[in-house]
Amino acid sequence: MERNSGKYYVLSALKRKYADRIPTTVLIGPYCCKITGYSVEQILTDPQKSAEAHLAFYDRFQPDSLIVYNDIYLEAEAIGCELEFFDDRPSHPKSVLLQEKSRLAKLKVPDPARDGRIPYFIELCQRVSAEIKKTATMGLGHSGPWNIAAHLRGTESLLMDTYDDPAFVHELMKFSTEVVRTVGDTLIEAGFSPSLGEAAASCSLISPEIYRNFIKPYHQELCQYFKSRKALMALHVCGYIDPIMDDIVETGISLLSLDAPSSLEKLIDLSAAQLIVMGNVPTVLFSSGTREEMEHAIRDCTKKAAEGSGYILSSGCEIPLDSTQDRIEHYFNYALQYGQQFMLRLKEREPELFMNRWL
Repeated sequence: MERNSGKYYVLSALKRKYADRIPTTVLIGPYCCKITGYSVEQILTDPQKSAEAHLAFYDRFQPDSLIVYNDIYLEAEAIGCELEFFDDRPSHPKSVLLQEKSRLAKLKVPDPARDGRIPYFIELCQRVSAEIKKTATMGLGHSGPWNIAAHLRGTESLLMDTYDDPAFVHELMKFSTEVVRTVGDTLIEAGFSPSLGEAAASCSLISPEIYRNFIKPYHQELCQYFKSRKALMALHVCGYIDPIMDDIVETGISLLSLDAPSSLEKLIDLSAAQLIVMGNVPTVLFSSGTREEMEHAIRDCTKKAAEGSGYILSSGCEIPLDSTQDRIEHYFNYALQYGQQFMLRLKEREPELFMNRWL
């Protein structure tokens, strides 16, 4: 591995080692299509065009890791949910597959080799990683079990089911967990680690009790399973998760991507060096923020999380489709500059921290 490459800096965080600056990336989202002029539908259905868009983003901004984008309905579509695609926004289900709960017994775990767009996503990840040797490649198109359950049943119905028919919710979660395991196995065999997105697990939508009773046990099960396969499991939950943050840490995940509404300071205190943390820079700054606001966010996140190592500076969630190149460029330029200054000052102030911890 080349020293001072993007992969080198990401590895410094994964190993909780120090480097001469803070590893920095963003969750790309559909924005990458704008670099090449492709539509959102094209990058969600054509692995070659999508790879071109991702690689164009990499060439333009040089992130330390390239987060491969896909919409959140990948697994639901492969199970049988029909999607509608658009030129200027992500796909969306045409209807709810499990309007009738009795249909659950007829659903089958998809075959990643042939069902839906799972083969497209695996090919996309392989195309991107084959072209980029100096950076880490991560795929975040892999939904978690609660997300899949919400897509199959409908979020409102699923929330009502937690009160009216908890046994059904557990049966659905067992099915969706098996789907995650199957897709995760395919990613591992292709050389990637499972990285789950759980947008519907935000405390803006669910109560802490719902997380503890219906989601946490399956997150724990998946963590244990993937660790048995010697794979790290990452998790991203959109929005506000402070009330369930300690529960998420207890699942045993290896990396947590934290959105801006949640407390980075609280997560650092709770995790106690148990997991790798990334994120927390507000995504709105990439589309409408000032340079001063972006700089303040970078400094704030770095000061709160980087001293103990194990931190990757990143946007809290996917950057908006209307992000601007000048804002993205300023984010990376300032993060590089400030990340170097921060580590230099830290090494001068507390040299003992760096003993045997320099990558």
